[in-house]
Amino acid sequence: MKVKQYFQAYDFDEIYPEIGLMFPNGRHQRKQFQHAYDMLLEIEPVNSKKQIRYQMMKDPDTKEVFFGADDSGFKGPWKVLLGKEVKIEPSVKLTQNEIVANLLLNVVLQGSHPKAFDADYDFIVG
Repeated sequence: MKVKQYFQAYDFDEIYPEIGLMFPNGRHQRKQFQHAYDMLLEIEPVNSKKQIRYQMMKDPDTKEVFFGADDSGFKGPWKVLLGKEVKIEPSVKLTQNEIVANLLLNVVLQGSHPKAFDADYDFIVG
């Protein structure tokens, strides 16, 4: 499935609790993340041949093993990220809600957002 299809398949209220678990400041930024989600549902995706791959990863500093996707997959404009295919390795033990929440977090924090999201982005990272 494409990133946009994941967003279309879930209501924001279904994934918001995961945002707070993955990004503790997000517990106080519901309005901003809701705005991002609504915008992402409205943006027309650009097809991309690149993928976002969820796999077992190792933190180079702590050597901790976790499930996730490489940050480099989230570099680019939101409309391009929405058109990327999401691949999940069989060894990944994340729920669909966790995947969608993680996609949202990474798109918001690492992607290039539209100007209409500037104030919310500044609030999230500020």
